[in-house]
Amino acid sequence: MMSEFHVYRDTSYIGYKPSYWHKLGTEPLSYLTVGQLVEIAAKRWGVREALVSVFQGHRITFSEAHNKADRLAAGLLQLGLNPGDRLGIWGTNSSQWYISRLAAARGGFIAVQIDPAYQTLELPHSLNKVGVKILICSEFYKTNSCYKILQTVVPELVSCPESGVCLESAKVPSLKSVIIMSSQQYRGAHRFDDVISSASPESLKKIAALQTLIQPDDGCTIQYSSGTTGFPKATLATHHNLVNSAIISGKYLELNAEATRHVICPQFCHVTGSLGGIICGLCYGSTVVLPAPTFDPIKTLAAIKEERCTNIIGSPSLYVDLIGNAKKLDIILTTLRVGSVGGSLCTKEIVQGMLDTLNIKRVCPLYGMTEISVFCLGTVWDDGNICRLHGEAG
Repeated sequence: MMSEFHVYRDTSYIGYKPSYWHKLGTEPLSYLTVGQLVEIAAKRWGVREALVSVFQGHRITFSEAHNKADRLAAGLLQLGLNPGDRLGIWGTNSSQWYISRLAAARGGFIAVQIDPAYQTLELPHSLNKVGVKILICSEFYKTNSCYKILQTVVPELVSCPESGVCLESAKVPSLKSVIIMSSQQYRGAHRFDDVISSASPESLKKIAALQTLIQPDDGCTIQYSSGTTGFPKATLATHHNLVNSAIISGKYLELNAEATRHVICPQFCHVTGSLGGIICGLCYGSTVVLPAPTFDPIKTLAAIKEERCTNIIGSPSLYVDLIGNAKKLDIILTTLRVGSVGGSLCTKEIVQGMLDTLNIKRVCPLYGMTEISVFCLGTVWDDGNICRLHGEAG
């Protein structure tokens, strides 16, 4: 809720136009870190499901997420990662990606969220641009082996011992360790679960002590923006930025702990996936549901039905696939309450399909960009005002 418009003007410059317009809000901004949100969520909604990864068969409560995140953060400390260092996360949606993101916040590491589609050209640029020190990556992206791509970028991996040691890479000099989200042992890399298991009591105490030292104005996440007109550009967001964006966004998306199960279609590496899913979930106690490692319309429809999802977020093209497959397979959905859409132009036909075929009660178009950590404008379309649509939004 916002108050009336106000004009700011230095009265010593009477006769000049106002430099900008602004609105004053009625609610103060939160001054918490993402790591503090993890702890608060665990205390408030301990046994409630924070994450359901359908394709992995993983169900993680807020308490379990807090515990795993702290143990991973402690293990990363032992590998030489310090607060302020860059932790790369290069992989598809999974429970390991979710825990890695929370661990970065708890350890004061800056999470560098790298698109899993990046190949041998974009990956070294993304690592070198911000000086990634440790990289956590998926085993596969679709049919591509992430480890094979890494071997091309960091050929020194093949000469390392099985358990992994401190790397010395010519192409990526900042990179010292690689962690694979897999139970298989890869030469020169650590296994994800082994790093969690390695956490010592002393390192866990250090993670607990860090929570009063990490500041809301510290850097929290680096996301890569654009890339269509050149190499991706690095965008830094602070804890303060992300937490308050999530609070405002979650309210608009009607998230709550009692009923919200939020199916996430975009990749976590994108702001809509990580903030709209992970951090909003921490703020409101909503459950993040992952149907598949990458978008799959049939698995997404099945997850919505089986998990009784109430909220969904995606781009117009994803909704086109969902609507088409729901019609083709004669799938009737009854639980979706809010559907948010953004990223490109959304036609009134897509919105009508969201309302009629997916039975979404409230469609929320989002307008924003990576640099502002999700969206800055939104409106509401439902059965009561669909007739007012006259073209496209995006």
